[in-house]
Amino acid sequence: MATFRKSFLFFTFIIYCISISIAQTDSVPRTEKMDSSVAKNNYKLSKEQLRPKFTATILGRYEYNTQLNSHHFELRHTRIGVSGDLHRMFSYMALVDLTYGGKFSPVAIFAKFKPVKGLSFLIGYDKMPFSNENLLSPWQYYFSDKSFLTQRITAWSDVGCVAEYKWDQVVPFSIKVGVFNSDGFEKQMKFQKNLNYVARGTFQFFKGFELSLNYAAVKYDSIRMHNFDVGMMYTIGGLHLDAEYIYKMYDRNGFNPTHAFEGFAYYTFRIGKPWLDNVSISLRYDAITPNCKGKANEAGIYEWDNYRQRITTGVTLFFIERPVRAGIRVDYEKYFAHSGDACSDDRIIVELITHF
Repeated sequence: MATFRKSFLFFTFIIYCISISIAQTDSVPRTEKMDSSVAKNNYKLSKEQLRPKFTATILGRYEYNTQLNSHHFELRHTRIGVSGDLHRMFSYMALVDLTYGGKFSPVAIFAKFKPVKGLSFLIGYDKMPFSNENLLSPWQYYFSDKSFLTQRITAWSDVGCVAEYKWDQVVPFSIKVGVFNSDGFEKQMKFQKNLNYVARGTFQFFKGFELSLNYAAVKYDSIRMHNFDVGMMYTIGGLHLDAEYIYKMYDRNGFNPTHAFEGFAYYTFRIGKPWLDNVSISLRYDAITPNCKGKANEAGIYEWDNYRQRITTGVTLFFIERPVRAGIRVDYEKYFAHSGDACSDDRIIVELITHF
């Protein structure tokens, strides 16, 4: 217990020190102050601003397994949601997936309080703010399948609270610190002895570049897992480069640390025609070493993922990208076989992407 508290506080302290040092470099005086009466009136929103915003995402796909010479169709995601503002300081979101894994699944249901500029507090059900790819919505993915890093480690969602502070001067940054339940959406009424903790900082040191530092202490059974993540993104012109690494350690003797990595390049050619907006080509490598899921079976044995690695290449055509998104993606996944790994069959994926 003492170990994870020290790690959590230490990591949060590092992010805080970085953010304060950056904030202090802003020497531009604020000479203009908003009139108090105007500020007071601005807390009320117009009817247009109060109007809810609706969203929907439908991803349907076809998969062909080249090793088994078999195939299937899948409705990957059917997400619908509503969000909006009720006041300058209060907003909300409710997002659910009707078909994820063949069943109904909540995605994000929360209320947010923003007392002052840059500071917000969220309470509800949401993803733990950890890892870059983990925080993307399905319509924002660069590949049909998420990396092993996200699939096997960072897929954490629960009911909890997140405090965030954003700074947009000199070197923009965002700091998030959160505390979450550990038993899932269905057991949120249960008093729990184990809570999950997370801290995340993102820093934009220059145009197109972002560095993220993440820490999460997660406990679902009798073992606490400490996850340290470093991510870097760089976009210049049509080229987007992305890399992320996770080091995962366990509060259990004899458990070797887990390493996970994903890196990819995504290049977009702008077409700009009414019938085709752009075409993108992509290449990714991802891998993960043996990974404990943190939960024991009935025999008291912890479940593990085996070592695996993969190369993915693909082409994406977006017929329209803004204000709505519609396109087709074709990916080929090449798996490298390892002993005991059930996920080793190469596959071709054709996916239709629709979002508004």
